[in-house]
Amino acid sequence: MRMRTLLCAAAAAVALVVSGAGTAAAGAGRDTAPTRYLGMFREEDPTTIAANVRSLYGVTPASVMWFDSWASGRPFPVAEARTLWRHGIMPHYTWEPWDTALGPNDPAQIHLQDIIDGSWDGYITARAREFAAVRMPILVRWGHEFNGNWYPWGIANNNADPAQYVRAYRHVHDLVVAAGARNVQWVWAYNNGSSPDAPYNDPAAAYPGDAYVDWVGIDGYNWGFGPSWDPAGDHWTTFDETFAAAYAKARAVAPNRPVTIAEFASTEDGGDKAQWLRNMNAALRTGAYSDLKLLTYFDLTKEEAWSPGSSPAALAAFTSWVGQRYMKGRGAELARIAAHYRR
Repeated sequence: MRMRTLLCAAAAAVALVVSGAGTAAAGAGRDTAPTRYLGMFREEDPTTIAANVRSLYGVTPASVMWFDSWASGRPFPVAEARTLWRHGIMPHYTWEPWDTALGPNDPAQIHLQDIIDGSWDGYITARAREFAAVRMPILVRWGHEFNGNWYPWGIANNNADPAQYVRAYRHVHDLVVAAGARNVQWVWAYNNGSSPDAPYNDPAAAYPGDAYVDWVGIDGYNWGFGPSWDPAGDHWTTFDETFAAAYAKARAVAPNRPVTIAEFASTEDGGDKAQWLRNMNAALRTGAYSDLKLLTYFDLTKEEAWSPGSSPAALAAFTSWVGQRYMKGRGAELARIAAHYRR
């Protein structure tokens, strides 16, 4: 996640998303939503995330997400992933090809050409064998938010060439498969707005192809008023304004793949966070965004007070949402969704 947001989507884009499913107003009081799956990220070990989500919000998530960078050299936590599955929770691993101690354009940083040239093949293969050792499905989100300029793997930091991202993505994918990790479900994830907003940075130009992607992911946040990157700006956006256009793009680029919102949250600054969550719930209950299956909430106070517990009202709205019947999807069901879309 980095400090960018999507400009308000046009009303036509919102209408496109909800067409055929009914609007929130039209469907009020009528639960027509497909089953959705709750994912959670907290800055904790995977099994601790699961335990704390249950304690704080009264639910067991269908998946938990955690992050790791390539330069850390850490092995994939096979034992923890297996423990998650014993509790019916699907692991979701954000695998970041960078050195977090260096800037995105530092000469010593990891860039896409290094990956294409094979400099990291040994590391990739070692992690792939650990993925395989889980022997259960895992989500792997590699090189996310590539249409932003804040990560070294971003297209803007790699000769403004989306084909280079595609080659690197396919190289990593093929090495993982060759090492026997056919249990990986690949999440190709872009930010809801491109930075810079240029034709070369359109996510569609960096799609690796259906043979390499199991899920299409979208990251987006309601930044509200006065974020650190624009202290005088009003960037408050509703759930629809945050995601409608990006979701429409997902359906256009990869109509035969399910969609996940891989990171999202709302701030408290500049509006009513509790109402933001209630409006999201109302939209999802009507069946809008019908191919959106997994929503992973960013439970952290970082640039903003993203956590559901940022206020009593927000906490009440969040716990009401995650307790809805349509949000009761479990990890075992989540793991089967990608195969269903491949039929």
